Parts: sequence; C-alpha cells; structure tokens
Amino acid sequence: MAGDENLRVTYGAVEQTAADIERSAKELQAELDKIWGAVKRVSNSWEGEAHQAFQAAERQWNSRASHIQSTLHEVATKIRSGSADYRATDRRAAGFFQ
Repeated sequence: MAGDENLRVTYGAVEQTAADIERSAKELQAELDKIWGAVKRVSNSWEGEAHQAFQAAERQWNSRASHIQSTLHEVATKIRSGSADYRATDRRAAGFFQ
C-alpha cells in the first residue's frame, strides 16, 4: 500500500514460502525428467546432423534448466536467511524494552 510504513513479518509464512519454492523446484525437475525421458526415447534413433543438433540443443536446455533450479534454491535460501536476520534484529529491538 502506498504510504503505509508498517511492516509485518510472519515467520511461519516466510518459511512456508521458502519451502513452497523448493517444492516447486523439485516438481519442475520431475516434470522435466519425464519430458526428457520421452524425448530421449525418440531421439536415440536419430543419427548424423539431426542427432548432433539435438545434442547441442539438449546441452543448452540442460544448462538453462540447471540455472533455473539453482536460482530457485538460492531464492529459498535467501528468504530463510533474510527471515533469520529479521528475527535476530527483532529480538535485539525487543531487548531495548526490557
């Protein structure tokens, strides 16, 4: 909301978000594995230039899929780290009132 300077962090929701991202990454990988299994059954019979072109495309695809996976895991890790940092700051701030 514009002009709303309040911030509310629900630690359970933050952890759930990180867990959801990791679960989605695993589900995505499982789907990609299924797709590649089906594609491999067909492409294994290819020869020559078609096979070479497919292998090049597969390497590029795998590289990009790997990057997506690592990015999703990095996001989940940073969410958890941010939550831990926020919680530590919150506790320090609470200590000022004791």
